[in-house]
Amino acid sequence: MLKINLRPSEWLKIGVLILVFVIGSISAYKILQPKRKLPIYNPSDLNPSLVDDDLERVGRGHRIGNFDLIDQWGNSVDSSLLSNKIYIADFFFTTCPAICIDMGQNFQYIQEVYKEEERFNLVSHTVMPETDTVEVMHAYGERMGAIKGKWHLLTGEKRELYRMARREYFAVMEHGTSFDDHDFIHTENVILVDANKRIRGFYDGTSDMDIDRLIDDIQILLNSK
Repeated sequence: MLKINLRPSEWLKIGVLILVFVIGSISAYKILQPKRKLPIYNPSDLNPSLVDDDLERVGRGHRIGNFDLIDQWGNSVDSSLLSNKIYIADFFFTTCPAICIDMGQNFQYIQEVYKEEERFNLVSHTVMPETDTVEVMHAYGERMGAIKGKWHLLTGEKRELYRMARREYFAVMEHGTSFDDHDFIHTENVILVDANKRIRGFYDGTSDMDIDRLIDDIQILLNSK
C-alpha cells in the first residue's frame, strides 16, 4: 500500500486548495443558475371570472390606472401617490371579523420587513366606505401601526373603489361569487405591483406560505431595479 508522507504545511496547502475548489464550484453553480423572474399579468392571463368581458382579450399593456381616493389623513390622492413604487394592495373593511384580521396582521409583518425600504409601499382599500370614513381608517391605521407614508389606507366613493378592485387589480370575482347579499367584496387576494404599475403576482393574504412567497417576490423586484 502506497504511503504518502507529507509535512503538516503541505497537508494544509492541499486542504486550502480543496476548500477553494469547493467554494468555487458552488459559486459557479449559483452564477449559472437562471435568476427567477416574475410574470407580468394581463387580463387574458387570468381566470375570466375575475375580468370584465370587455377586458378578457387584453393580452398586453395592462397597468394600474389613475384613481381618485382619500387616505387615512384626509388627503385626496391619485396614482402619483405610488409613482415609482413597488407595492402590494388589498381590499378589506375595518370591522371584518374573519379574513381581514389575518390579512391585517400579515400586512403588519410585511411592513416590518420592509419598513426601511423607501421603494416599497402597502395599500389597503376599504370596500365599505359608508362606514370606513377617514376618521375610522385613521383609527384603524393607528391600531395596526401603519407607518405614515409607508402603509396607505384608502377610502372614497364606493363606485371608484369597486372599479379599482374589479377593473384595475382583478381582485374580485363576478357578482355572486365574491360579493355577499349586501353587495360588498370578500377577497383574500393581495396583489403585487411593480414600479411601472404592472401586476406581478397574486397571493392569499391569509396564508403564511403565500406571504413568505410574496416577501421573496418583493425582493426580486427590488433587486431588479
